[in-house]
Amino acid sequence: MACFLVVSLSLSIRVRDIAYKKRTTTATFRALRDMTSNCKAFEFVSPSHESAKKSLSSDLAVLLALTDAVFVLTTLECKFSLPNVPWACVKGKVVDSCIPKHLKALIRRHAYATSISHAFIFMYAHLQGYEHVTIVEDDAFFAESVRGGLIDDVRAVLQGPDDWSFIRLGYRPFFLEAQHKKSTGFHLEDPIVCPSSCICAKFGSNTCRMVESGCDMRGSHFYIANGRVFESMLTDLLDVSEKHRVIDWFVLHRYRNQVYSTGVVAVQGALDIPRELQEGYAKLFERLCVFKR
Repeated sequence: MACFLVVSLSLSIRVRDIAYKKRTTTATFRALRDMTSNCKAFEFVSPSHESAKKSLSSDLAVLLALTDAVFVLTTLECKFSLPNVPWACVKGKVVDSCIPKHLKALIRRHAYATSISHAFIFMYAHLQGYEHVTIVEDDAFFAESVRGGLIDDVRAVLQGPDDWSFIRLGYRPFFLEAQHKKSTGFHLEDPIVCPSSCICAKFGSNTCRMVESGCDMRGSHFYIANGRVFESMLTDLLDVSEKHRVIDWFVLHRYRNQVYSTGVVAVQGALDIPRELQEGYAKLFERLCVFKR
């Protein structure tokens, strides 16, 4: 009888916690929706953005132009030039200033604030009814050109079955970094393996599909999001009761059917490891985890 009471009490607390979490997340969702309509964080930029400090190659511009909209997340200044591609600069500091006082906990750390800026973009895209969007962080360093066939692969995903969640064009295989730190060296014979959740089945010429969720693949500096995940991403990112709500740390990990470029199209400048090492881990991911179907 005592055991039954303990189980019942635990279940009751669990149900109550779920209900509370749902109410608070819904309220936060509404607050962000209202904020998105009034916050002046977007700057819509024409392709001839003369003051830009970064200019992208024409094939990258073609890749970006495949989606309904392109958003570049920056701090305050718009630094990009995207040839022939209209885009929206999203100013993170302005997003922060628009957050209501009772929700300031959402941005108490830089990683949380960046994640809320991504949520801000998802909310806008959701309200606009976009089918898919490209999101870029302004510390991204792009390859001079993309691998042949990647544009066709991405186009095929966008025009094919609507069963994918994200197309990751810039990423950080943190699960390999963690194994490397535990190993004695960086050689082929070291016991560095690909976890089953990170297996990526190759399709097309330069992409693979990771069917399972749970892979510790970080990096949110260059990706395409499917419109069918906008609302669930907002729920995950706006849950103030969840400490693991940083976008590329536990949130993106939860989604199945992610598509990856084989070879990163962009690495990050503001990271704790150099760009060359980021590229090296990406190549190791391709060698260990990408398999032909």
